[in-house]
Amino acid sequence: MPLAVEQILRVIASALVGAAIGYEREIKNKPAGFFTFTLVCMGSCLIAILQENIFRDLGGDPGRIIAQVVSGIGFLGAGTILHNRGNVVGISTAAMLWLAAGLGLLIGSGGENNYIIAFATVVIILPITMITRRLSAHFTKARKIQRFRLVFEDSFEKELFDTLASLGVTIKKYFLLNKYFHDDIHMKELIIYFSIGKNITLDDILSKISDIDYIHEIEKV
Repeated sequence: MPLAVEQILRVIASALVGAAIGYEREIKNKPAGFFTFTLVCMGSCLIAILQENIFRDLGGDPGRIIAQVVSGIGFLGAGTILHNRGNVVGISTAAMLWLAAGLGLLIGSGGENNYIIAFATVVIILPITMITRRLSAHFTKARKIQRFRLVFEDSFEKELFDTLASLGVTIKKYFLLNKYFHDDIHMKELIIYFSIGKNITLDDILSKISDIDYIHEIEKV
């Protein structure tokens, strides 16, 4: 097989691997989704191919450019990590980006064994993420932690958390699903995990805060 054709097949394989991981992130509304993971995996593959071509034609250290990918992907991963009110989210997405880059480099380096290892890794990691999510949901239910989805005006975030605290809501953690502008208003969408006291129900809390002007959507999830 001509080298150029084989290298094109590597890029296609890396796109499939990145898309598989990205799809799982996309359906979970993570900061980096289908398109991002596909690009990361393909980009890493292309850099590995570039390094191979340079080494074949000019010689030199075959791992120098690849090493920069391993370092540089950290900056992209850092962009998916958010820290707010003591909560840190996005670490798993950052780790998956790092994994996608590694898989792209593996495929881009060529070799039948590398293809097998890359696709086997995807087959292993995707079920693990689903099992982990189900276990997390099980333990959350066992601890009687409830959750709801909120869409509210970002400028009122402090007032929102103060209001929830005044109603006896103890927030355990929360995840940012989306940030966007609506009618020139900066909106934020969160999933909030919380526990409540014995003398109040989730329906009571929802009824009390559903009429607040800066809360646009609220639902149990």
